[in-house]
Amino acid sequence: MRIAADIWLPDGRVKSLSIQGAAILQGFPSWYEFPPETATSGSIIGYCVPPLFATQLFASVQSILKASII
Repeated sequence: MRIAADIWLPDGRVKSLSIQGAAILQGFPSWYEFPPETATSGSIIGYCVPPLFATQLFASVQSILKASII
C-alpha cells in the first residue's frame, strides 16, 4: 500500500491515507490505474477536482450568469 498523506483526526490520532483511498475520495473509479511513482500519483490526485464539486461549482456559476443577463 502506497501512502499518499497522513490525516490528523480531531481526537489527535493520525491515520495514513493510501493512494487508492485518496483517489476514491477525489472521485476516481476503483479500476483507475495510477503510475507506480507515489509522487506522480499524488500529484495527479492532488490537482484533480472532484466531479461532484465541479458540478456544483458550474451550476452555481451558470445560475449567476443567467441572473445577470436578465
